[in-house]
Amino acid sequence: MSVDSVYIEVANGERITLPGLSEEERVIGETPETRRFIRQMIHHPNFIGWPSIEEFGKTGVLIQPLDDQTARALLVIDEEDSKRYLAMLKFAYEHIGYTLFIDHTTVFRQPWPGPEKVESEDMAVSQMSSMEVA
Repeated sequence: MSVDSVYIEVANGERITLPGLSEEERVIGETPETRRFIRQMIHHPNFIGWPSIEEFGKTGVLIQPLDDQTARALLVIDEEDSKRYLAMLKFAYEHIGYTLFIDHTTVFRQPWPGPEKVESEDMAVSQMSSMEVA
């Protein structure tokens, strides 16, 4: 894989630009730990997909294993960290001879908006008083 940016056409006419990787990121992608992670976490036979809900908040990427050496990127959030994470996964998959599909079935979407912050004064007004019981 080139260290330059990679442009990939995905679902709904969108296009993902995966950033080029630094030397340090390429070294991480080639480590035995990364190979073990891909083989034992993403491609674990008891898992339907990766990551868990808790991990998705950190990675912004959903991966579906298709067999013991092939997976598909299902969802990628349009944030720099998510795109960099996917670029590192793509590099690591290529390094170990596995296949990671990023294609017309990959959904690329904007981040979900977080909950609106409520001012403490608004909270006090909007809370109902409790009823006193005699």
